[in-house]
Amino acid sequence: MKSPPVSSCQGVTAFRRWMRAQDAGRLLASLRVRPLAGFLLRGSALVGVVAFPASFAVPFTPALVCFLPCAVHRVAFACVHARRGRVTAWSWIAWLPGLALQHFFLASLMALATFPGALVFGVLLIGTCAVHGRRYRVTWREPFLMVGTLAALLGAVTLAWSSQHVVLLAVVGPAAVLAQLYLGALAVRYDQARADADRLRAAVHAQLVEQQERDVGRLTQAMAEILGHHQGMDQVLHDAGTAADMMKAFGTQRGVLARTGFEDQSRQLQDSLRQLQEMVKEVRAKSRRFAGTEPEAVDLGLVLESVQAQVSLRFPDVDIHVELEPSRTPRALVRGGPLTLRRVVENLVVNACEGNGEQGASRVYIRARTEPLSGRLEVEIEDDGPGFPPERLNAPAEELYTTKSQGTGLGLYTSECLLRASGGLLHRNNGPGGGALLRILLPREYP
Repeated sequence: MKSPPVSSCQGVTAFRRWMRAQDAGRLLASLRVRPLAGFLLRGSALVGVVAFPASFAVPFTPALVCFLPCAVHRVAFACVHARRGRVTAWSWIAWLPGLALQHFFLASLMALATFPGALVFGVLLIGTCAVHGRRYRVTWREPFLMVGTLAALLGAVTLAWSSQHVVLLAVVGPAAVLAQLYLGALAVRYDQARADADRLRAAVHAQLVEQQERDVGRLTQAMAEILGHHQGMDQVLHDAGTAADMMKAFGTQRGVLARTGFEDQSRQLQDSLRQLQEMVKEVRAKSRRFAGTEPEAVDLGLVLESVQAQVSLRFPDVDIHVELEPSRTPRALVRGGPLTLRRVVENLVVNACEGNGEQGASRVYIRARTEPLSGRLEVEIEDDGPGFPPERLNAPAEELYTTKSQGTGLGLYTSECLLRASGGLLHRNNGPGGGALLRILLPREYP
């Protein structure tokens, strides 16, 4: 049994590649009643207009005969696919002749019309081929529609009734094919760039999620350890209070037994206080581990631009703007350096983009300036999302409240904790026109 020729296999592979690049949803939408009626009305109106001798002088019957195959094909294709929810390979094979018939209709009008009306149809043919080239991704590697266009032009040449029309077709035909190929190649490159951007955005999103999971894990572990120490301190304080009460009772008595009990309770009180002191030191050490020991000077503009670039990849449909007043703002003092400040601003901007889980922001403005009265640095994050519920504006972030089904409420709480550790503040408000308005106040570096 002989294997199929290599050229035929390559052609099938190219057609499958071309078919995967098509927008089946747009094709099915064009087959609905309203778009189909609009197509038939536009074609019928064009046939009626070209019959006027003053402009085009195209005989009505030939124009109608050239339009009927295109119209019949569109109606038949719509009837066959009326109840189908998908487009198969055979559907695309059947759709291509219909596009070629549209090009033949325009080319035949150009071949039959008088000058300068024929030039109008030449421009219309070039524009239609260019639009179809972009929409159906026509390239040298997938020239399926281009073959139909060339066949339509050759068929129109047979209708040309003067040498001028033949010359016009010889000029317009290659121009239409080149426009078709050029815009098709641009569309393919755009698809490739968008696919690369989607892969990059997915990779960045995965890294952000992984980093956030690690941060949440560390924060949860630290909180669990601190809560464990709090419980231990409660127990130690209880033991110390009991020892103090016993010492008070023994102090009112006399005798060797009372002194012995007094000394025992005194030692227990000292041990409890020593344990409490050690626990407090360990809690402070764990707090310094996450907040940093000394504030670092951070370039606010670089951090905000970095947040804009990172979050824009994750939410490409949200317009994120950064404004610096003046363009060279002083540096902020933050414990943990740029990483901490970037995490704070990123959490707040991501919250703005996500909104309440059902409605997010479409625009986010990040403004940085020096507060004129206190001299501190102020960062405003304003969005056009749903904003905060009124009852949550003054509620403590420690409650870990969230409106998102997959949210934890840790983003806002972590941001407030990190800002407080640096001597900063976070104010929550709703803007006058709706949406959330967050104000971050940070200490600044003085020269």
